[in-house]
Amino acid sequence: MSKLSILEKNAYLNILVKNNGIWVYLAYSDLNAGREYVLSDYTDLNALRFLLDDNVFTKEFWFDYFDNLEKVFNWDIVDKDKSSLFTFRRFVQEGDGISGVRVQIDDNQEYFSKVFDSLRDFSPDVSLRVVDDKYMYSILAGLCDRMDCDDMMYVDMDTYDFSIFRVTKVYEKGRTIGEKLYTKSKMSWKDDVSLIDSLKDQRFRAFLSAEISERNLANMWGNFVLDKPLTVKDPQLLDIIRGYATIQNFSIYRDNKKKIESFGREYTKSTMIVSGSIPRVLGKSKTLLTLIDGLEMGGNFDCLFDWDSRIIAFGKSFIDATNSTDIILTKQAVLPPMTKVFIPYVKTKQRDKIVLAGDIESVSIPKNDFYILSSQYTYKTLPKHKDKLVINGLFKNGAKQQPLGETELNLISIPGSNEIEALLFDCRIRPIIYGPDAYANKLKLQAWINDN
Repeated sequence: MSKLSILEKNAYLNILVKNNGIWVYLAYSDLNAGREYVLSDYTDLNALRFLLDDNVFTKEFWFDYFDNLEKVFNWDIVDKDKSSLFTFRRFVQEGDGISGVRVQIDDNQEYFSKVFDSLRDFSPDVSLRVVDDKYMYSILAGLCDRMDCDDMMYVDMDTYDFSIFRVTKVYEKGRTIGEKLYTKSKMSWKDDVSLIDSLKDQRFRAFLSAEISERNLANMWGNFVLDKPLTVKDPQLLDIIRGYATIQNFSIYRDNKKKIESFGREYTKSTMIVSGSIPRVLGKSKTLLTLIDGLEMGGNFDCLFDWDSRIIAFGKSFIDATNSTDIILTKQAVLPPMTKVFIPYVKTKQRDKIVLAGDIESVSIPKNDFYILSSQYTYKTLPKHKDKLVINGLFKNGAKQQPLGETELNLISIPGSNEIEALLFDCRIRPIIYGPDAYANKLKLQAWINDN
């Protein structure tokens, strides 16, 4: 395949079939004009779980699907002649045509064979790829090099499946030898019934803070499992989902401790990518709470919330850069802004003391001081900024960062390049203890969480 010209306009269509859903992305790039973006759309396949005996994935299904994409994206994608023969329209300009179509299918997808076979029969112009361990390794290993990262973890939190993929650079005598260690950890439920019955586990209530009857708990959890909504506003249901996610993460940690425990603590630059339906429901602060408590995390790391699995879809395009053979995309189009996570060492029994004093300032934003207290889990959203934003801070009262013990905090957020959207300081006294009942958890969470 010939290399793409960095100055040429281009549009590429990528479809990802994963976690019983179809994510579709239309990427456009005109780097000569400084214009690039990725449009996305989602189709829920969970309703098809009751139609597995029917041949849902046919040529007609994909005819209608690609035809409808034109309306969704307001983009000319397909051509049909008088005999209704279907072809993809070659790329001409923005809004008119695409240079290629790739479909990625997760190897754990329930309808894998049906989707794969139907697409192979549908069109020879569709490039088919499988998202498996080999692919996940190539993505994470490539991102480690491209982002100059030592340790990278990808956490996929779906209702039925929680998976953790990790790639770590191998060092000898302080220097990398070019090798990378790959590990995978996973917890899964086989069907709706077993997942709904999981609330009978006594650990489920141990993490809840909502005081709710057994009947209402069963009804709310069962409806969530069956409906699988992507947005939830009910505070009691959100608390149930938070408890479930914490248990799932703890179960993964318990069975795979050696694969997970050093993340954030061992290397100077660690990055976590979080994806899946559960984080979309819980939001960033609560998702990180379930990860930190479930995986018993410590240290420092960067967190990227990949709501729509865009990194899986176009991560290779970003990694390959000008050597890409599909479309050339920059960091701004593929990677979301980061949340910087700090879980410092805090002296035991040191409660409600100032452990960090800091300030935020940019050319367009006046200097703003902030303080972080011990015993609190503080998620601080940074102000929107078009200029560089400088964050400085000093740890106090014996608190210090892990793993190197630094007491100074110096960060720069650069929009479009190295943008920081939030800071998380988890300064709670370790070990974190939940229970013994929902009322006690309610009081603890109220005392811990400080979102602003």
